[in-house]
Amino acid sequence: MLNLIQNEWMKLWHKKGTWAMVALLILFIIGPGIMMKYQEIKYNSNNSETWQESEQQVINLNKEMMEDENISAEDKKHFEEEMAISEYRLANELPSQEDGSVASFMSFAGNMLNLVTLFTVIIAASIVSSEFATGTIKMLLTRPVSRAKILTSKLLTTFIFGLFLYVVTFIVSALVGLILFGGGTGVELEMVNGQIVEKAVWNDLAYHYLLSGGDFVMSILFAFLVGSVFRSSSLAIGLTMFLSFTGGMIVMFLSRFKIVKYIWLTHSDLTQYERGSSILDGITMPFSLTILAIYAVLFLAISYMSFMKRDVTA
Repeated sequence: MLNLIQNEWMKLWHKKGTWAMVALLILFIIGPGIMMKYQEIKYNSNNSETWQESEQQVINLNKEMMEDENISAEDKKHFEEEMAISEYRLANELPSQEDGSVASFMSFAGNMLNLVTLFTVIIAASIVSSEFATGTIKMLLTRPVSRAKILTSKLLTTFIFGLFLYVVTFIVSALVGLILFGGGTGVELEMVNGQIVEKAVWNDLAYHYLLSGGDFVMSILFAFLVGSVFRSSSLAIGLTMFLSFTGGMIVMFLSRFKIVKYIWLTHSDLTQYERGSSILDGITMPFSLTILAIYAVLFLAISYMSFMKRDVTA
């Protein structure tokens, strides 16, 4: 199995498109970082107010918002918490590091994980279908190795590539953030059970990376399924991206029906739990993970059955 994975890995990196994906990912991290640094320098040059003055402006703005008679109870609570945090900063001399720090930039760069998923989906969609398109599948199947092992090696190679892009995103964003913004000073605060505490920025960042794996895994498995069954990488990529971008709309459209709770699109975005609320009422993290596990097994079963039974014509 290890030799098969190594072979697939080498074939993957012999393609110019693979190198282009890595280069684009790095550019999409460096580019915004430079623009953010430029905007920071421009803002600081035109704005001489201290952080204390900025926090006082936040307090005054929140007070004005709370004077609105039509404000909801939820919004009122939010503004009260924001005011309490700003007042706590002023009382304890604790400036924020929300802007202009390596942690904040890495949090921003976490949005690039969608790009990681896209690139990995492209690999998942084409890693099987391209073998049929070029005819190299016949040579591959003549080896004294079972079809199941061949397909498994392709799937594992796809996931390894995706994890590699995850690592690249993390390392490059950390280096760019450190070079452009430095370590940053100050602390992030949040309200927890009525108490103001220091926010665990790095824990939140790691949690975001972990939760983003839901859409990452399911998108790859679905693209792998379509690519294996229909042998069309364009169909697999197009259909997977269509469902990724319109998944939220589809879920909202079907929200009136009970069946929506059992559709994988409802649960693939696990970052919904990071925000403290789910798309639909009545679903929890364990329930979502269970639904995703069932669909993952289903996608894999169809992929393997299709690949194992398919005839390869000469």
